[in-house]
Amino acid sequence: MSDGVNKINKFAVAMLEQASLEDLLWSIAQGVGDIMGFDDCVIYLAQQDMLIQMAAFGIKNKKDREIFKRIKIPMGVGIVGSVAASKRIENVANTRLDKRYINDQYNGLSELTVPVVYEDKTIAVIDTESDKIGNYTKENEALLQVIANIAAPRIASALYQQKLKNTQIRLQRANKDLSLSLKQIEIRQAALIESEKMASIGLLSAGIAHEINTPLGYSISNLHVLQEYLEQLFGSFNTLTKNPALHQKVNESLDIDECTFMQDDSKILLNETIKGLMSAKNIMQDLKYFSNQSTEIYTLVNINDGINATLNILRSELKQNYELVLDLQPLPNVYVNLGKINQVFMNLIVNAKQAMKSGGTIFISSAVIESHIVVEIKDTGPGIAKTDLKNIFTPFFTTKPVGEGTGLGLAICYSIICNEHKGRIEVDSNENGTCFTLYIPHNMEILKKPA
Repeated sequence: MSDGVNKINKFAVAMLEQASLEDLLWSIAQGVGDIMGFDDCVIYLAQQDMLIQMAAFGIKNKKDREIFKRIKIPMGVGIVGSVAASKRIENVANTRLDKRYINDQYNGLSELTVPVVYEDKTIAVIDTESDKIGNYTKENEALLQVIANIAAPRIASALYQQKLKNTQIRLQRANKDLSLSLKQIEIRQAALIESEKMASIGLLSAGIAHEINTPLGYSISNLHVLQEYLEQLFGSFNTLTKNPALHQKVNESLDIDECTFMQDDSKILLNETIKGLMSAKNIMQDLKYFSNQSTEIYTLVNINDGINATLNILRSELKQNYELVLDLQPLPNVYVNLGKINQVFMNLIVNAKQAMKSGGTIFISSAVIESHIVVEIKDTGPGIAKTDLKNIFTPFFTTKPVGEGTGLGLAICYSIICNEHKGRIEVDSNENGTCFTLYIPHNMEILKKPA
């Protein structure tokens, strides 16, 4: 085996034993020095438009794997940069006559520089200098070029492995950050849902207050009138019982018809009072039920009760110019989070009302169809534009003017029905109105959670 072939064989074996990019580059530098007998060798790695010293043998190697004053050379600058740009080997016999020579710690008198090219791209440069003029021969050029050719795929592979490793590290960090972000999003989403619910209640608070004050007002008034009636009745009664001799005069002065009227009217007043107070009580109870903070409670309930409770709260909103048509069929009890289901009803009914600014009709129906409870909420508004239909469940998408909508209502409805209750929600809209159809599985045991 010739001396040149033997050197290349040793170099190739030594290079194959290196796994990492750092080990490989230091092995190349040391191999060029030891195997070829050169006093100096520096390996430059191409990174974007710069060539960076990565490994060295000789005077540049301070100790172990440290480089004494590591330098960077722009692509195309100096002998090293020119070789990288041209992809051609250069053997400079006398560096003192070449203006491109860059003075470093080791001012060599001759320089041999070989590009490491992979897929027609310079990925590294092998540079060696000597303290003698014309020190490098044609054989040295040939051997160093062969070494560069052997090193090219190994360096490219090591660069790829390093890039892959760095990508994996970034992905791991990104996954960790994403996991934290998802947790934060879940927390914020829960807060937004609760905020949307509270916003809905806030918009209705004035109407609800009116609904409460009206029955309470006439109930209190009726009680005052009833109190006056009772005072008169008890006064007459006391007169009759304490003064038996005055029976005839009392009978003459007492209007029997008036007493009968007061007695009958008292019954009516009492009934109205009880009815009014019960109305106020029911409104408050429905409002409390709707705004329940226990967002994870699933209970066995009837969906129709949720529809009626929501409509009770919305009574004042639908009084003028709006007709409500109900077709609620008997339904089986199901395990659902009724607070959230009511929130869906609230959002859809309010949206239907807002879609009909001048008034209209809202149709609400419920029925059992196969394995689902199906609830339809339909309005007679102008409908939703086809270009907007595909985005209506997207968070923060809204067709309302700025300040009039958060773009969260329908997104929350979708999440509650589809994600939390394993159902689905469909929408059909044209110029005659919009219909939202909710499909809730009535076999909800899989979603049952302890109250």
